[in-house]
Amino acid sequence: NGGPRRLARMADVHTEALLLELADLSAERGHPPTGPLARLLAYDRRHDAHLVATLRAWLNAFGDVPAAAEAMYVHQNTFRYRLRRVTEVAETDLSDPDARFALMLQLRLLRRPDSPPG
Repeated sequence: NGGPRRLARMADVHTEALLLELADLSAERGHPPTGPLARLLAYDRRHDAHLVATLRAWLNAFGDVPAAAEAMYVHQNTFRYRLRRVTEVAETDLSDPDARFALMLQLRLLRRPDSPPG
């Protein structure tokens, strides 16, 4: 053990621990992404449209289109077009807080190291 040991308090990693627990439960039950996110993933696989990345950028920017567009290195109008495609393909209403929460949670679970790419 030549490297430094890193310790964390549960309070500092509570969110990540909860997400890992949810991901483990989902994996045990064999639950892949469903609903709107599944539709976006399938569409991206077929069309290389970057809709999942667009949704992730928009959610990470708290709906701030200029910031999300900058994060994706695209023009704001391009980003707005992609965001419209997200709502059409996913068949979801991004103004619905419950829909946003469900998508955010599924996207976070996708980012686990042992998750399929998305």
